[in-house]
Amino acid sequence: MYLFKKSYIIIFNVAFPFLLLSVPSGFLSAQQDLFNVPAMNITKKGQNFVQEQIIFYQRQMQFDTTYMHGLGNNHEIGLSAYNYFVDTAPKKNSLSDFTSSLGPYPAVNSNLQFVYQKKFEPAEYFHISLGTKAGIASGPTPSSSTFANSNFVMTSTEIKSLRTTLFLGGYFGNSAFYGHYNQRIFPGNEPSISKVGMMYGIEVEVVRDKLRVMCDLITGVNALGVGVCGFSYHYNELYFISVGYQIPNPKDGTFNPHALLIELNAYF
Repeated sequence: MYLFKKSYIIIFNVAFPFLLLSVPSGFLSAQQDLFNVPAMNITKKGQNFVQEQIIFYQRQMQFDTTYMHGLGNNHEIGLSAYNYFVDTAPKKNSLSDFTSSLGPYPAVNSNLQFVYQKKFEPAEYFHISLGTKAGIASGPTPSSSTFANSNFVMTSTEIKSLRTTLFLGGYFGNSAFYGHYNQRIFPGNEPSISKVGMMYGIEVEVVRDKLRVMCDLITGVNALGVGVCGFSYHYNELYFISVGYQIPNPKDGTFNPHALLIELNAYF
């Protein structure tokens, strides 16, 4: 598993810059996600979109990759690879680390998933989107791999006079996607994993076609239970970068510590 993760990172570091340089001109860019909440900008027919999200924790880096292809009529399909970690610092053998390791601890599985999203436009400034992710969450052995799934319903309301878009939605899925507790020697009183919850977001265009400020929040205690605020800077119509700071939800800090988050995005 470690060799696979290392190879995955090496391949991305080589391939992603090439994609950025080889993207043809003429495609309009759009923000696929705010940070974790869907922004409901469907990839246009025949276009491709790739995003690499990198989260910088104190001792680890997390890599999440998404590829989408536009089918037309506000449909898109793709693949996502989530929860791939690389250690960046040696683990400390402190007393607190030892005692905390005796009880239940949060765990997430690396996964590879099929992605589908469909958007409806009942009004010019109000849109609705339905999406699903379904695939395999890897375990320590091939036989322990399990089915992972997440689904969402999302709405967006654009307020043109304020250059602002508001997002509201909900999600539901299973523990293979949203995380679980691995039991150790002693039981604990950890909050239960949230497999149903709400999603919120706001995006404000500060400089037209260049700079956006945005925040999003996924409620609950799980692997995605965080709020993120930051900005998105568009180099041109083809690729852009988003930078944010991740804040864990109450009671969710063991799953998602405070962290810096960067997203690299490109159309081709």
